[in-house]
Amino acid sequence: MITQIDIKGFKGFNHLHIPQLTRTTLVGGKNNAGKTSLLEAIFLFFDRINPQMVTNQFARRGVGVLPLVPETVWAPIFFDYQMEKKISIAIKRGNSAETMEVAFNKNYIPSVVQAKKAGQEGHRQIRTDQKPTPTYALDIAYKTNGTKDTSHLLIGVEGLGLHVDKVQIKKGPVSIIAARSPVNPNEDAEKYGKLDIMGKQAEILKFLQVIEPKLKSLSSVSIGNISMIHGDIGLSRKIPVSYMGEGVAKLLSIILAIANSQEGIVLIDEFENGIHYSVMQKVWEGIGLAAKDFNCQVIATTHSYECLTAAYNGFSGNLQNDFSYLRLDKANGETTAKVFDYEMLKTAIDANMEVR
Repeated sequence: MITQIDIKGFKGFNHLHIPQLTRTTLVGGKNNAGKTSLLEAIFLFFDRINPQMVTNQFARRGVGVLPLVPETVWAPIFFDYQMEKKISIAIKRGNSAETMEVAFNKNYIPSVVQAKKAGQEGHRQIRTDQKPTPTYALDIAYKTNGTKDTSHLLIGVEGLGLHVDKVQIKKGPVSIIAARSPVNPNEDAEKYGKLDIMGKQAEILKFLQVIEPKLKSLSSVSIGNISMIHGDIGLSRKIPVSYMGEGVAKLLSIILAIANSQEGIVLIDEFENGIHYSVMQKVWEGIGLAAKDFNCQVIATTHSYECLTAAYNGFSGNLQNDFSYLRLDKANGETTAKVFDYEMLKTAIDANMEVR
């Protein structure tokens, strides 16, 4: 579980230090304060051996196509588009201190010489004295406990690529549920299937019944090349969960992500989307219990005061120490973080203070 994070040079963060994160942290703040960027920084840290680690961020924000040049693909993730400066993301997990640095390299020499097609049959050929062609790259260095791993994200003639010198990813899976990206039914069906095998389908069903009380059972159904989770709500046949409304589908994705991220992290952008305020307290209570049961950390963003108060009420009793609220504020180009533990948040809510 991440307990602290320090971010430098990433997107709108010149320098952001967050001194405390709990098992479940809700992040708030005004528009453009950096709530989504915080989730993206955390996910980038763990997604660093994915050739699409940067372009996937654009996809989650609804951008479908980009020119494949550094100024368009990479510059937006650097503070003030300054690619000559490094990005640094440092986290603490237990006794482990880990750091990732990202630097733009406009003259990277790859270890592979690219062969060229020649002739009508398209055979590839290579000159025996041919030198590697310099290319643009993001050099990625990861350090933990005295060891250093390195890799290089490339823009080459055939698209994006990743050259790995030495990389090892460990300590649990990380997933992100974006505000604008649609749910992938195949992925959710696969996750549900794993839990069904372990006999945990009843836990998933009970959680969804908070929003859809008529739901009697769930099953994963394959139709052609697509697998979808179907549910029985008392009709003549089972229907896809996505047909039951955005809230049920989103809640299913959240609980499946938590249940399949044991000792990992689930990041949720704009948590309140599609979930009615009247059931939000019970939803948060269920998420708190699920996160504890599966030893998973949840970090979510919100614009909603109702979501914040629902989370506060949902984490009452034995779950109080598992919850904190993080407010981001931006002034004069700098972003600061104010952390509220459960008792501090109670005082703020009772005094009707503006904490969104």
